[in-house]
Amino acid sequence: MESEVAESFFLPYEYVDLLTNPGLATSAGPVKLNQYLCKDRGNGGNDSATSFYKNFRWIKDKDGITLNQHVGGTAIDLALKGQGNDKAFVKIWNFMLKNKDLLDKYKVEVCGRAKKDGSKDVEKTGKIKQIYFDKMSDQAALQQMVQDRFFGMDCIGFVANFLIYTGEWDKYYGVSPKNYPKHVAKINIDDIKEVRPLDFMVWNGHVALVDWVWKLIDDKSAQIDMCQSSSGGPQCNEYVTLRRTGGKGVHGGCEFTILGGTPNPPVRGHLTIWRREGFWY
Repeated sequence: MESEVAESFFLPYEYVDLLTNPGLATSAGPVKLNQYLCKDRGNGGNDSATSFYKNFRWIKDKDGITLNQHVGGTAIDLALKGQGNDKAFVKIWNFMLKNKDLLDKYKVEVCGRAKKDGSKDVEKTGKIKQIYFDKMSDQAALQQMVQDRFFGMDCIGFVANFLIYTGEWDKYYGVSPKNYPKHVAKINIDDIKEVRPLDFMVWNGHVALVDWVWKLIDDKSAQIDMCQSSSGGPQCNEYVTLRRTGGKGVHGGCEFTILGGTPNPPVRGHLTIWRREGFWY
C-alpha cells in the first residue's frame, strides 16, 4: 500500500456527485447510492443485503453465468459489507435489470437497521420482483432497494473507492479507520494553517476527507468542506468549522473538532488529521 506519489485530478465532492448526483448510470437511468450500509451491527448491520446476495449471487442467467461470475466474488463480498465499488454496483444492477425473471426465484427480507441488541429488524419478506419491480419503474425499484438497505457504502468504503476512482489505489485495501495513520496516510498535520484538500480526517471509528479549505478563521480554526459516507450515505458537508483543541488523539496526532456545516456532519467528537505522502490536488 505504498504511495503512488501522484497528483489527484479529482476532489472527493466529484466522487460524491458520481454516486448521488444524478447517481450511477444503469440501463434504467441514474440510481443514487445515497445510503449508509455497514456490516458492523452497531452501525446498523447489513441484513437486507445479506438476504439478497446469499441466494442471488449464485443464480444462473440463461447463458449459465452467475452474478458472482459476472461481477466477481471479491467485488460482491465488498458490496455486501458496505465497501463495494461504483462499477460493481452498476454491474449488479444491470444484471438484475437484464434478468428480472430471476428476481422471483426466492424470498428476501427487507430489514431496517439492526436493533440495539444486535438482532434483525425484519420489516417485510417477499420476492424482489413482486415487492419492487412489479410495482414501479425499474429505476424507481433500484432506488427503493437502495433506500431499503440492500445497497450502500460505509465510511471506509467511500474513502477507499475514492482512492481507486482517482487512481491512487489499484484495488481495494481494507484498513480500519484507526489504522489509517499507520498504513494509508502517515504524515500528521497539527497546524490548522497546513490543512489541505485530500487530507484524511480520522476518528477512532470513522474516516472522512477534507474536500476544500475556504479560509482561516483564526490561528486555531478554518472553514472547510468535507466528504464522507455516514448516516445519509455519501455526502459533502460544506462550510464546516474545523478547530484545533490542543489535545492528543489517534496515534498521538493533534486533536481537532468540527462545528456547524451544511448538511450537518453526522459524526462529531475529536479527530486527528493525516496526509498521504505525495497525494495532492
